[in-house]
Amino acid sequence: MNENGQRETATAETVSAEIQRRPHIFMRLAENALTVAESLRGNYFHNTALFIAALRQAAQLAEAGARDPVLQTFDVRGLNWEDLRGEVVTFLDGGLGQVQVASRVPILLRVGSYQVKTGERNLAEREQFGYYPVILGDLEGGSKERKDFVDIVRITAELLGGLAALKRTPDLRVLMFHGPLVYLVGNYAGHTPFTEGDVDRFLESYAADPEQGRALKEAFLHEARVDVYPQMVPGRAAELAERRLFEPLAWMAYLYRQLVTEAQARNPVPIIAGVVERGRLTEFSRSVLLERVFRGLREKDRLDYFNEMFGRHDLTTPEALLARLGYTDTLLLSMILQPGEASEPWEVNKYGSLRDTKDMTKGMEVNGEAFKTPVNWRTLAPPSPFGFPRVRACYVSVSETTEPIRVEVFEGLGEGQIEEAARRVLLYSALLPGYGFPVGLDVADKYAKVPAWLTDAYAKLIRHHLGVSLQRGDVSDAEMRRLIVQAIYMTHRDWIFRPNA
Repeated sequence: MNENGQRETATAETVSAEIQRRPHIFMRLAENALTVAESLRGNYFHNTALFIAALRQAAQLAEAGARDPVLQTFDVRGLNWEDLRGEVVTFLDGGLGQVQVASRVPILLRVGSYQVKTGERNLAEREQFGYYPVILGDLEGGSKERKDFVDIVRITAELLGGLAALKRTPDLRVLMFHGPLVYLVGNYAGHTPFTEGDVDRFLESYAADPEQGRALKEAFLHEARVDVYPQMVPGRAAELAERRLFEPLAWMAYLYRQLVTEAQARNPVPIIAGVVERGRLTEFSRSVLLERVFRGLREKDRLDYFNEMFGRHDLTTPEALLARLGYTDTLLLSMILQPGEASEPWEVNKYGSLRDTKDMTKGMEVNGEAFKTPVNWRTLAPPSPFGFPRVRACYVSVSETTEPIRVEVFEGLGEGQIEEAARRVLLYSALLPGYGFPVGLDVADKYAKVPAWLTDAYAKLIRHHLGVSLQRGDVSDAEMRRLIVQAIYMTHRDWIFRPNA
């Protein structure tokens, strides 16, 4: 931008020179140039600069009031610390502890919270820390053989931590999560349900008080018995309800809705946001930015625009362009947005796989027994009253030396959520100019990590118990004894156990 805060006229030459001054963009494009098809490599850098210059010119037309703009942006600068004096903010993040035995095994999860009262000079009142542990081996539910088992435990724990923060802090103004506000939950379908004992273990650490924890649990079980399970698994609903089992995605959806309901009851409504760094989504580029570009090309009968530019014949859809050229949301927007700007918000497609009929046959297991009837995962997708909440997002450019970060909010909390969240993200990130990420989330991330000395202690304890069992002869099977010896003494590069040449 120029001194008057207006965009300078973009050309391929100015964009190219700017990219070369910004190493993180230049390196991303260089990596892409090595991975795209050979026919695209020759002018990849120059043609990208041409494309970005055209997009910037379109953005300038949008600012001038053009109809059907390709991209709209909004300014998120102007907020200062004095404006936020006395505001209470909680940052949340989850961390895993892993033990090195024969392989790295996650055994411990904890969610760290960092609460700050902005402008408070008394340190004891300004900052509060909390962390809530879960020993993964204590849980009976969840399909532990799946790699994403730790993910459903972490997401559940972070949700309960956020709900507890709202319950415990009546004047909480901002609740900010490290990572997506809602994950692509369809990927986690089919896990063994959690038992009531599992949920009790969660609530011991995460409920604001025991009475609230019991009320939360019973309210879910009532809703599940009457409404949710009969729609999800008509043939097995009574069994799930009678055994007081918590299907993980249904439990997550309920907790998300409780988070939204609790926020809606406050005045003012607190800002709840998830902040994602180094994202690799292409959804904004595909469904918003390039969809408008290709619509304009179709209207002008110029669908060969990108084919002529890159010397191809198959760049006729947003999906093909992104796939062939390796563009992502953050890469394109890092070359379009100026520091202090945010992209227009859009509704993120978080639940496509839940609605997809292919996943209707993805069942679940209970105590090792697979359900023989299909599970209707659509019950948990919006606009179902028992589904996950809708999510809107935007990208915020923090500085010229970092990629834009994605900010996600709940659509049901009002129009002002996305802009207010983006303004705070920019202000919080200004305290880490070289990193370009909210400082409170960085603190929570470090606090949530399980220290090495703790996991080392667990590893020694595990080896001790295995060794004692071995010496007592409690393990009689020769093959099992051999495996346990390897688990106790083997390291990945131990020469005794290297394969023969």
